[in-house]
Amino acid sequence: MKELEDHEYFPSVLRNFQTDYIGFVVSAFKVYNAFIQHIKTIAMPSPIMSDLCSGSGEPAISIFRESNCFKYLTFSDKYPNELGLCDNNISYKIERADVITMEFKPHKCYTMFNAFHHFTDEDKLFITQRIQASGAAAFIVEILEPTITCMLKVLFTSTLGSLLLMPFVKPFSITRLFFTYIIPINVFTITFDGVVSVFKSRSADHYRKLFTGCSDTIEVFRLKNGISPLIVIQINIPT
Repeated sequence: MKELEDHEYFPSVLRNFQTDYIGFVVSAFKVYNAFIQHIKTIAMPSPIMSDLCSGSGEPAISIFRESNCFKYLTFSDKYPNELGLCDNNISYKIERADVITMEFKPHKCYTMFNAFHHFTDEDKLFITQRIQASGAAAFIVEILEPTITCMLKVLFTSTLGSLLLMPFVKPFSITRLFFTYIIPINVFTITFDGVVSVFKSRSADHYRKLFTGCSDTIEVFRLKNGISPLIVIQINIPT
């Protein structure tokens, strides 16, 4: 089962509304704070943070600015979007790239936030093995787990949360408000994709088993971050 936003026919305006909202929520509530603290303790292999499956650009933008671990930030996504940014160190344009087929470059540092669950286990193995083979590093971070607690958080955030918070999402859009409060299709699509995402999510133990035997350069660990723990899949460059 796919999330609506993964289908070619899904309207780009609704996809952007959805990624804008999710990016706003995780950044406003510091969901990735534990990850930011983690990467501050590590020497980065590249000054460029190359974000994959970037969506609205968040949370990559906030993580880039708050961590100070990189000098530049670039984006890529299967369904690219242009960002209204005024920052010489951040690319304003998301390049079109499918993470399944794109070329990974050696000694680069790739990131992926809350998108790994969109792929099958076979695709996850394929992606990580290609990153490894290229001689690149990566941080793949998931905020979802297959638990009742996670499902309840997603349901609250996508329904009541979206009704309360949508006016604060940037860039401000009358159309977004119309499809949230007058014809609430935006609430439906966010909720539907959120529920599907929880069902497709995996535990840290599942990822450890999935990557068993791949290489000792892959680490899987869970970071405590308030009520939103993070699962991190860290691909290190072989020494």
